[in-house]
Amino acid sequence: MRLPLIQNTLDLGPPDDYFNGRSSADICIPSNIILFSRRTSWELQRRSFDAYPHHRFVLIFNLMTEGSVTVDGIQWRIRPDQGFIIFPYQFHYYSEISEQNIVWLILTFELQNPVVMESFRNRIINLDPEAIEQLNLMIEDYNQPDTPRTNRRLILKSAALINHLRENLQGGPKVAISQRTYAGRASTELINSIQEFLTRNPDSLQSVSDIARALHMSESNLRAHFRQHFNISLGAYLKNYRAHQAILYLQNPNLSLTDIAFELGFTTLSAFSRFFSNSIGESPRIYRKRFARPG
Repeated sequence: MRLPLIQNTLDLGPPDDYFNGRSSADICIPSNIILFSRRTSWELQRRSFDAYPHHRFVLIFNLMTEGSVTVDGIQWRIRPDQGFIIFPYQFHYYSEISEQNIVWLILTFELQNPVVMESFRNRIINLDPEAIEQLNLMIEDYNQPDTPRTNRRLILKSAALINHLRENLQGGPKVAISQRTYAGRASTELINSIQEFLTRNPDSLQSVSDIARALHMSESNLRAHFRQHFNISLGAYLKNYRAHQAILYLQNPNLSLTDIAFELGFTTLSAFSRFFSNSIGESPRIYRKRFARPG
């Protein structure tokens, strides 16, 4: 083992410059890492709708049971040993899960330099044996006591995994979805119809009755169908959707809080502030100060 090292060392010549070496500005080093699993399709769908908009990256890995994730209106089919990354503030939900029992691994984290993740945007990630082994080692570290030594190992392994995945991205940005079940088609058509209606009417607070009328359904029938397909009430979905829209507007420094309130259909700034505070847990003014980035 030492002979190749000795030979490679002898092949090294003197540097051209003793003060200017090699570096990389696009290394991804995650922080504030959280790892968890989803074991049923009900849990995966319900908790994604419950989660309010946030500034974290969400890296999902499908280890068992095919399913779909829709991100900002585009649907992606994720098969076992594949992954997908959801960027901060992106509105997303899961559907068309093939079976009730699943094994999906979720890695969420923060980055000081988010631009290094742009190559992952709208790309299916394929897990090779090395990535799977790295994930297994990360879980082992994550299950250890929370100590500086364990956390250093976890951060380094997470950085190695993400950079490995980035170096091995393959294929084009979009993967066609095929062989949907009837139930899958029905859930997709329902959610797409609702989102299309909301997109056409961005400046008014549409109620469930308004949406039902536009879809030529009774309100009770619409509520029942939505809960059947997504395991959550339509009212909770609408609240989540509006909160995401508010976050997107707050990222635009050219829009005042009053402008944002009117864009979302609120008649007063105080009504918008109450909605945002109840949804996110703090006022839009404080949230913008903490998380919004200049345009």
